[in-house]
Amino acid sequence: MNKKFILFIKNFLPHRMSRQTKELFLSNLIINLALAMVQIFESIYLYEIGYTVLQISAFYLVVYVLYFFALPLGAKFANKYGYENGMFLGSVLYIPFYLSLFFITKFSFMFYVAMILYVLQKMFYWPAFHGNFSHNSGDKEEGREISSVSISSSLMFIFGPMIGGVLIQRFGFAVLFMITSVLFLVSNIPMLLTKETFTKRDFKYSFIFKDLFKKSNLRSLFSTIGYAEELILLVFWPIFMMVVIESYEKIGILSGISSLIMLVATLYIGKICDRRDRKIVLRLSSIFYALTWIVKVFARATMSIFVFDTFAKTAKSGVDVSMRSIVYEGGRKNYRSSQSASDNSIMERCINYEAGLVLGKIFACLVVIIIALLVNPTNQFVYAFIFAAIMSFFYAFL
Repeated sequence: MNKKFILFIKNFLPHRMSRQTKELFLSNLIINLALAMVQIFESIYLYEIGYTVLQISAFYLVVYVLYFFALPLGAKFANKYGYENGMFLGSVLYIPFYLSLFFITKFSFMFYVAMILYVLQKMFYWPAFHGNFSHNSGDKEEGREISSVSISSSLMFIFGPMIGGVLIQRFGFAVLFMITSVLFLVSNIPMLLTKETFTKRDFKYSFIFKDLFKKSNLRSLFSTIGYAEELILLVFWPIFMMVVIESYEKIGILSGISSLIMLVATLYIGKICDRRDRKIVLRLSSIFYALTWIVKVFARATMSIFVFDTFAKTAKSGVDVSMRSIVYEGGRKNYRSSQSASDNSIMERCINYEAGLVLGKIFACLVVIIIALLVNPTNQFVYAFIFAAIMSFFYAFL
């Protein structure tokens, strides 16, 4: 029985991961443990120390506007010095970023320092991460490789929020920031096991402004703008959970359990993406995900928050796995069809994806600021969740 179960599970996992992908997998595992411990509490922390929803939204607005213009610089760095070097700098920059957040209570100017550090972290890490994964993942099992990375993240997001919640409740944010800083450093060890081999390529800074808005790319752009809902997920949803539940430990535990349930669904989604039309998976997932935002409007107790959060994470997993499979496969196909080692199709496709995502979050920041200015505080969450539901439908454009 055990042997049959193991064989059944293996059927949902990738079998031909390259060495580079395995190293990326391990690195991602560690960095996601650190993020799982601290990320859900970011906006809660700022809210708890006195910043309003308007100020928090303005913080993220500045970050994403600057990141949009810095994104091509991150791509240029990764293309010239290697994906792993970009990821190394990006992961290390998490440390001063979280330290600056911690010191905001003592030095108010750290609020602005944190913005700059967060922009630099994103600039170095995400173009390099997407380029690395897209370049090294396998054609026939890419969905399962992406779902495996998502599963590893889910595992970390099962235990991470629980650990983070307990640490904050018992010892405070300082201890949490110290532990996560060590993990951010350790996450680079797997990528040091073998030397990265890559071909240096040029990336023109102006590419993002010329290519992103081409008529042929509009469907892709509208689809990635759907990631506007992620800002609501990262800012409004944790604060809403804190308002209702009022306990770091309970939030961590509930978030962890819902991630555990979502993990099982992610295995199946990855396999489906390798065998079925990924766009169909994306469209169905986006519709279901949009509906979960609508029902979140009615969450008023701990159990309803847990149930809605579980369904939402499962649907979002379907969106992420199918979306990234389509993006990575498209860039890699163009690269291989060009038959040129210096072809830049992979990074160009990844940058278009990331740029659309950033524009979506900028739009979300502006909408949230308008909501904060015009809507009574008790109704702000309702309007924010409805906006997130509308934006979730945009994923289906691809």
